Amino acid sequence: MRKVYLNYKQYLIYLMNVRDGRLLGARRFGKTDGTLGPRIYRVSKSMPRATNIWLGNSRKQLYTRTVPGTIAAIERFFGLKEGRHFGWGKPPRWVKSPIIKPKTWDNCIWFANGTLWQLISLAVTGSANSITANSIVADECKFMSKSKLDGEVMPALSGIVDPYGNLGYTEDNPMFKSTFFASDASLTSKGNWLEKEEDKLDAHPDTGPLVDKTYREIQEELQAYAERVIYYNDLMDAAEKDKCVPIVQRPEDIEAIRIKAEAMMNHEGPFKILPNYGKRINKAMLDMAVNYKLITPEEAELIFCHKYLITPEQDFDMQMIYQSKSYAKKIRELQCNAFAFWRVSTLDNLDIVGESYIARMARDLPPVVFAISILNKKVAKSNDGFYSNLDIENIHGYIPDDCPAIDNSFTKRMATGIVGGTMEQEEYETPNFGDLQTIKDCTLDGDVVDAAPLYISMDYNANINWVVTGQLYKRDNQECLNVLSSMYVKHERKLRELMADWNHYYKPKMSKCKEVVYFYDATAKFKGYAIEGMEDFKDVVINELTRYGWNVRPVDMGSPLDHEKKYADINESLAGVSYPAIRINRENNEALIVAMQTAEVEIGYKGFRKRKSGEKLSEDADDAVRLEYRTDGTDAFDSLYIGCRYHLTAMSGMCLPIPG
Repeated sequence: MRKVYLNYKQYLIYLMNVRDGRLLGARRFGKTDGTLGPRIYRVSKSMPRATNIWLGNSRKQLYTRTVPGTIAAIERFFGLKEGRHFGWGKPPRWVKSPIIKPKTWDNCIWFANGTLWQLISLAVTGSANSITANSIVADECKFMSKSKLDGEVMPALSGIVDPYGNLGYTEDNPMFKSTFFASDASLTSKGNWLEKEEDKLDAHPDTGPLVDKTYREIQEELQAYAERVIYYNDLMDAAEKDKCVPIVQRPEDIEAIRIKAEAMMNHEGPFKILPNYGKRINKAMLDMAVNYKLITPEEAELIFCHKYLITPEQDFDMQMIYQSKSYAKKIRELQCNAFAFWRVSTLDNLDIVGESYIARMARDLPPVVFAISILNKKVAKSNDGFYSNLDIENIHGYIPDDCPAIDNSFTKRMATGIVGGTMEQEEYETPNFGDLQTIKDCTLDGDVVDAAPLYISMDYNANINWVVTGQLYKRDNQECLNVLSSMYVKHERKLRELMADWNHYYKPKMSKCKEVVYFYDATAKFKGYAIEGMEDFKDVVINELTRYGWNVRPVDMGSPLDHEKKYADINESLAGVSYPAIRINRENNEALIVAMQTAEVEIGYKGFRKRKSGEKLSEDADDAVRLEYRTDGTDAFDSLYIGCRYHLTAMSGMCLPIPG
């Protein structure tokens, strides 16, 4: 039997095997690797030739993060190989077709038993139309629109009927018409829809034999079962390693044997005459103890296996778990009616991430971010910060619809199979997931308008320098400042390195439009601490981008806008009552979003202003947080917003044709 590592909570989730699971997991818990991978394998194995939905926020998420990690887990855990046990697109001729064939084989993963997974991007309206699915799995669900999920995807979970009567296609299979949604927690009081799913635990199933139980009671019963299975599995594995087996004894006899075993390991009482092998017991010691008539031969066997003695009640429990058909039926009934919610932390994966990672995160992250993102505590930052109207989950955050790099990533591979005793091969095309994970430029971004200029703004600091990039165009039926990306460099890397990074990322766009509108204010006219040399910050930005081939249009905004005016203007736009509306690419602005969500407000003599007291602290200072989570990046965002609102001219909004 293939043995693989799962942390305790991953193991519990796997054994509970619920029909509907919701996992709120902290970062580095192992959601993709330890839960989605086993779930997809189990669904595929239990319903051959079924069609299922693998849901993501975008193609970029699916192709560059979720699918590669999940497939790697399936290969490692279950020994499957691409091209033989699963593959991309239309399955080879020797693999049975799914019961219901898709309209197109694009974005499909097949398994050798005929199971099909259709990759669906929630960013594409109607992408789940016409699909009849037996199961849905999804990761990064906090980015998903609940109304869109309910309206476009969940109706597809109507279930396929197997024409040959396969019992996997019935309500007796927990994976039939099943869902599994995973995400990490939200930093704001509004939260995300997945967190609110926990409220369903106190509801009852609408129909079936367990209508008198709440989902919480069903989950607790299944968890108690899974905990016992883990205990007995670990017991038998450890016994096998020590060349023992569990031995049934009365509780009082177990206690007496363990007392003797402890005395023998400590060389106490009559066992002082035995050789000292440290705190362990071996056969030589036991043989000598039997020869000296210190113990009986029967006791020798029990002492050798003293860690694996079990009571008659435990023996009965083991037999019931591993052999009783009626008990298995009871557990399956619970699984088929279960709705479970798990809240897990990074500490649950401590064996993998290590204590040093936890200590580093506790040092580097703002306390509220550490409490939510690492410890996964049920804590939410109140929505009273500087960006008080910011609602990333429901309004202001977006996921681009497309990922141009995917279409250029396909490569040819060979599927192999045995047909009539003969090895057969067939060529197929598959995305090169390895290459996609190495791409670090704007070809990954479906929200960059090639023919429009890029707008940038900066923040300059001795320890960290930022550039925020946006474009103005319609989204959600209104004119929006779309924040495409944000980048920063720290410590010894300064402005020139930041401009080199920015140029590398957006260089693919140059063939369509070279125009860059650079907004700066009086803070960009200083010299020294953000660069090596004595040029103004603005001159470094302009000269470096020009040297790379960009047509830079500098826009001098003069003195920085007062904090109080900035606070009012930005929050009006966030509320949707002022131009331009604000939308932020969630995938390319992780640190900026955290900084905006945690930026605090204070009362100045003119009104509300941003609290910036921690901005100049060293990262090593007490109570200091990581540089990228401070207010520097938010200041760069503010400048971009102010530039687009007050300082755009007709000329700076145009992209001139590129000669030749």
